[in-house]
Amino acid sequence: MPGHTTRDLLRFERPPQMPSAKPANKPEPRSHARRQPTQARSQQTIQTLFKAAAQILDKEGEAGLSTNKVAAAAGFSIGTLYQYFPSKEVLIQAMAARGQALVLEELSQYLSALETRDDVQALDGRDLLAQAIRILLRGFATGKGFSQSLIRLCWTLEQPDETASAVRQVSERLAMFFERIQHPQLQRPSTAQLFVLTRSVIGTLRSASLEKSPLLGSPAFEEALLQMAWTVLAKPTGADAQAAGLALGKRPIT
Repeated sequence: MPGHTTRDLLRFERPPQMPSAKPANKPEPRSHARRQPTQARSQQTIQTLFKAAAQILDKEGEAGLSTNKVAAAAGFSIGTLYQYFPSKEVLIQAMAARGQALVLEELSQYLSALETRDDVQALDGRDLLAQAIRILLRGFATGKGFSQSLIRLCWTLEQPDETASAVRQVSERLAMFFERIQHPQLQRPSTAQLFVLTRSVIGTLRSASLEKSPLLGSPAFEEALLQMAWTVLAKPTGADAQAAGLALGKRPIT
């Protein structure tokens, strides 16, 4: 889901995968995008359509969004729009896919920058998690400007397989991060722990977006997400570590 500005969304470096156009005498199903934007002109067309759709959604909301309005605002005929997106739903799904890619890119850049720091183990572990939570929060729920309404519409039209793939990539990237930094305050979570944590966080963001929750953007909401992550990822210390050992059947050291 996009949580970036219109300018970010228009960095169409990796266009959505779409079937190539078929001959005019063989009508295509209207359930998938039609033309693969491989040339610069096609990519520019996609960018312009994305921009127009985002602006209409920002000003008029979901009820005001239509393919005719998008084509007119972009300066194209409706036929040109349909060459790429045969319906409003397919257009929004393509924007959602691009938005998800941007969230994953931002998260990966943040974690990669930490992994290259010599002092990463001296940084506060809770602060490291807080910034990662903010990236996911912006990307999957709060957005910036118009994009909060766009995110909500994208969740409404979500493709479960694409969402599952995005969540898996978040989980896998975090697993790699914790293994690499060996932070004294953060444990290396198990596959099961990361599965539960990532689905809990992103599932909560999805619900808050769809429900138009007033909690979105509040410090209390962000803190609750951070506390959930900290509970799973913080290394037990002192009495907590001893209690964890007893729970596993280990005798306390005396």
